Amino acid sequence: MTYAERVQHWNRLYDQAPEDLRFNVVVGAVVLIGAINMWLTVETGFPFALLVILAVAALTAIRLPHAMGWVHAHPEQPGRAQMRIEGADSLYRWNLWYDGLTEPQRAAVLLVILLGAGIVNMLLTIGNGFPFGLLFLLAILALVAVRGPYAAGWLVPPAEPRLATGPQSPLLEREPATVSRQVEAQPVPRDQPPS
Repeated sequence: MTYAERVQHWNRLYDQAPEDLRFNVVVGAVVLIGAINMWLTVETGFPFALLVILAVAALTAIRLPHAMGWVHAHPEQPGRAQMRIEGADSLYRWNLWYDGLTEPQRAAVLLVILLGAGIVNMLLTIGNGFPFGLLFLLAILALVAVRGPYAAGWLVPPAEPRLATGPQSPLLEREPATVSRQVEAQPVPRDQPPS
């Protein structure tokens, strides 16, 4: 069972529940986990609210893709689901740029991002008592959020915008998928004005 199928399954169960019970089920589960977390904190020194944060993150990971419309029926396999995130053009282009780098360049990009976050975090910790390692962990989370959907194949490639030719059409419009790119790829000589 894929992640998209799990999301579809759990959201189907949620949608089948009576509307007046949905909120109570979600809040009741979070309160129960919070009570277990409190007991663990008092008895063993377990980090306060960690299980509650993880429970909210799990609920978000299940509900958000359904609410955003990212889960679709699989076109080739009836009864199966797949994740398709549309409209994340910048995210797709960042990943294409990263894929175009050599291995040493990729390592350097990660090193600069994580080292920069670590240095800023250390300066804030020393100067202001900012939580140690928080920015570093957020940088890792951001890297996973940027790279994960692309690596899983969930991002839909963006359609390349092109200049409109008609007087009534907008300046930029989406190009149909059937247009050949051979003509567009030819350079325009500098001594001739573009037509």
